[in-house]
Amino acid sequence: MPQKQKDPAPAAAAKPTYTIVKQTKSRWWEVRDPNDELVCLTVYRKGAREVVRRLAA
Repeated sequence: MPQKQKDPAPAAAAKPTYTIVKQTKSRWWEVRDPNDELVCLTVYRKGAREVVRRLAA
């Protein structure tokens, strides 16, 4: 499986942590839940961070 860059998303201690992952050789960013299931895909990292911010609220 291709290697991916991981960008841990900021979250509160009591909330689940979502992970932002850059797909290799692609412009897409994945938002994954604590069980490593795909939540959504975004074109920009800023959009992925916004999704995580809204999920954590």
